[in-house]
Amino acid sequence: MMKEILVAVDGSKHSEKVVDYATDLAKSMSARIVLVYVMPKIVVPEEYRQYAEEERLDPSGYFEAVGEKITAQMGRRIEKKGVEHEGIYKTGNPAAKILEIAESKTVSMIVVGLHGLHGLARIRAMGSTARRIIENSTVPVAVVP
Repeated sequence: MMKEILVAVDGSKHSEKVVDYATDLAKSMSARIVLVYVMPKIVVPEEYRQYAEEERLDPSGYFEAVGEKITAQMGRRIEKKGVEHEGIYKTGNPAAKILEIAESKTVSMIVVGLHGLHGLARIRAMGSTARRIIENSTVPVAVVP
């Protein structure tokens, strides 16, 4: 069975660095990439829902479109280096979903970024998603600074 590396992305500019690192690693190991994007569950305030209804706006496909676009963009970066991959989009708690997918796919390792979309790059602190993955993973986790 071919080895698989789960690569978690969030759509940030830093995700490109994570994908490039993981792709080079996968190529050296003859591994396949499982590219994962998890949209955090967002609670939409009642006022916004009412506004959307009044204006006849249909936001139902928005989050799926974002997830598909991010996995497609990152997937193209992987394809350029000739590495096989699949893209997975989920909604929920990012760390929990990433760990769930890692377990169900029986991946050899997980690659995540040090920080994501929360603006922590300035203080170089480890993001909460990365920390939770490291603390709960049953496989090695590579963190890309």
